[in-house]
Amino acid sequence: MKSKLLDSPTLRQWTSVHAGKNLFWLLLDYITAAIIITLTVFFWHNREAWGLHFSTSIIVGIISVVLIGCTQHRIGLMGHEASHYLLHPDRRTNDILAELFCFFPVFGTLSQYRAKHLSHHLHPNDPERDMNMRGTRAKKLYSQFPMPKPSFIYNYYIKFFWPPFVIYNLVDLLRVVTIGSGLSPIPKDAKNPGEKLPFYKNATIWGIAYMAIFIGVTKMSRQHDLSFFFIAIASTYVVGLAICAMLPESWFAQPGGKLNHSFRFGGVLRLTFISVLLAALGLSYRLTGVWTSGYFLLLWILPLIYVFPYMMLLREIYQHANADQGNLTNSRVMFTDPFTKWALLGYGNDAHLIHHIYPNIPQYHLFEVHEKLLESDSDYREVAEETYGVYSTNEKGRHSLMDSLAASPDPRLSEPQ
Repeated sequence: MKSKLLDSPTLRQWTSVHAGKNLFWLLLDYITAAIIITLTVFFWHNREAWGLHFSTSIIVGIISVVLIGCTQHRIGLMGHEASHYLLHPDRRTNDILAELFCFFPVFGTLSQYRAKHLSHHLHPNDPERDMNMRGTRAKKLYSQFPMPKPSFIYNYYIKFFWPPFVIYNLVDLLRVVTIGSGLSPIPKDAKNPGEKLPFYKNATIWGIAYMAIFIGVTKMSRQHDLSFFFIAIASTYVVGLAICAMLPESWFAQPGGKLNHSFRFGGVLRLTFISVLLAALGLSYRLTGVWTSGYFLLLWILPLIYVFPYMMLLREIYQHANADQGNLTNSRVMFTDPFTKWALLGYGNDAHLIHHIYPNIPQYHLFEVHEKLLESDSDYREVAEETYGVYSTNEKGRHSLMDSLAASPDPRLSEPQ
């Protein structure tokens, strides 16, 4: 069962990418993270003077880690938009901005994500071909649905407080988004498609070595004046660029990756990002005497390790669990409370079914398309699923997201369309 295509003029209007809209929302996410971090550090520094117990610092820290993790997830969701060239109308600019502001800050890569995500759109919910579902763990996870509400609460809410559960999701996320199936990428010119370069012929390994050297140079320069600090880090960066220029292009390649710039240029971007980040941490320590690296670990890396992968998992479950492979039934449209929409289903991920039908429509038009299809397409109106709220059926009798995850599937819609 396929939805009738929208007319071409309407599609052209809705597929037009505005140069500033998504960038504006991305900027707001970074401002949000900066405000949370600033307020948290301010509280920690003044708690004792305010006569508050040490436990309040822990409580504030936990709340901040969760909120920052949610904000990081939103940044990742904008990376999802960018993977479809919806961040900026110029594709090369789109990819550069996506790398610098969506993927590098969460230690991912656009090429890895784009390769993985393309298979998801081509074969949604296919256990053999959808890379979101490949592997025994994913099959076992989705085979648990339909799942009763109490079981869902235990398996996906309460287990958030069980670290091994979240860390396991982190490892899976790193495998498919950050480094793919291993540290050694598949070179374009490999004679055997399964061939991988030796680990030492991999820009990732050299990048890690560069980071270690850069950190060492930053610490060593503390014994000298500020001008020496800038000369030392600038010299280290120039040497890093020279090495990038000399390494073979194949050392930068990533399996299945597709970018609108060379992989070497992507390596230079990442080298520059890491250099600026480490230099900023070192400089702030020199100027303030505050161990800013510690705050970075607590208020950026910890949320990224613990909250971010959990949000990724929960969102995938909300969007695809207990759904089939049909063109109009492989996801759903979800109307939720403001916090769930902000933290988990932002940037059109609550209209995920529409995104699957028209992946080239920016997030700010998806609900318009949903309303248009409800009005004009009887097939869509008949089978497209809407959920209201997360847990309970609402006062109008409309079923919630958990009602959908607990429902037995309609046998008429169980096969791919």
